[in-house]
Amino acid sequence: MKSRGLTGMARAALCALSLGMTATLITATTDSVGATTAKHNVNTGLLNASQCAANKAVGAITYVSPFGFDASAGIIDVFGAEKLGYFADMCLKVEFVTNATDVNELVSSGRAQVTNDGSAADTLEAVASGAHMVGIETSGDTSDYAIITNKSITSLKELDGKTLGYYTVLPVAIREMLTAAGANISAINLIGDTNYNPTQVIQGTVQGLQAYQSNQALMLKAARDPFNEFTPQQFKIAGTYNVMTVNATFLSKHRQAVADFMRADLRALHYCIKHPSACVKIEGTYAKTAGAEFVPAHEDAVWALERKLTLSASLPSQGLGVQTYAEWRPESTALRTYGVIATVPKLASAEDVSLVASLYKGKTLIWP
Repeated sequence: MKSRGLTGMARAALCALSLGMTATLITATTDSVGATTAKHNVNTGLLNASQCAANKAVGAITYVSPFGFDASAGIIDVFGAEKLGYFADMCLKVEFVTNATDVNELVSSGRAQVTNDGSAADTLEAVASGAHMVGIETSGDTSDYAIITNKSITSLKELDGKTLGYYTVLPVAIREMLTAAGANISAINLIGDTNYNPTQVIQGTVQGLQAYQSNQALMLKAARDPFNEFTPQQFKIAGTYNVMTVNATFLSKHRQAVADFMRADLRALHYCIKHPSACVKIEGTYAKTAGAEFVPAHEDAVWALERKLTLSASLPSQGLGVQTYAEWRPESTALRTYGVIATVPKLASAEDVSLVASLYKGKTLIWP
């Protein structure tokens, strides 16, 4: 699950936001996404009556944001799809929860239907632990994880005998980085961190901290604090970031509705890539309505980096969000190699590789 940091924690505010469909939503034209969309139903321009009725019959689809109003991939696009009217175009009613402490539990239990995980490895770990979910979309075949340290640490090997903080579960990508750097993980004092404050490495409370490149590292850079950042890319470690997950039973029973949810979401993703400031403002408006903290300058920086990741790390010759077994396999192998979980789920049971792929013609999203 994504854990975005101190600023995001404040934004998550104790509130649940239901944004049901209303007539006041701003509807973007097909031209707004340029060449990224193609006609799906040239006769009606929208879903036909039976398709619309079927999606309406599904009832509300509840999306649980893994971190409030963070302007990151898999979150900003869902808010965008709501505001821009794309869910309405698909005859879907979408409700939002922004304050959940265990998003996977809500989706696994069926009390909600859609959420995000930070990576394929996170989804595989959740499924191995019994979560009744399936990954349906992956934003990119690169990792957003990082380790940040105080300036005196110039190599991850220097963390031996020192303290490294992590959130909830130490990601396998972090284990891979430490091993690649020659660090002895058993010699590092690993502590669970609950305050998400990256300045801990500046103050010396911890010498290293699990982080996201698109959050904690950006916060320290904005504050001009001295620190070092180590990323999986520096060690040529394969990874993924932002996996959209859905309740497995809901997917089985309502596959077309899920496909149309993703069609609307991906259309918004294309829009947000082309109009980054507009989408940050959209999410900021929802945050304000919910009474949650939202720092535009920080969120602009978050989306700028993740927008770049999404564009640069999508699969060759594939549309945005399309995923493959090969893309997830390195993390599956790493989970097995490091003994993170006793039995790694088969990729075919944890990942649906055909749903999002079916929404594209080549690299062009099919839109009604």
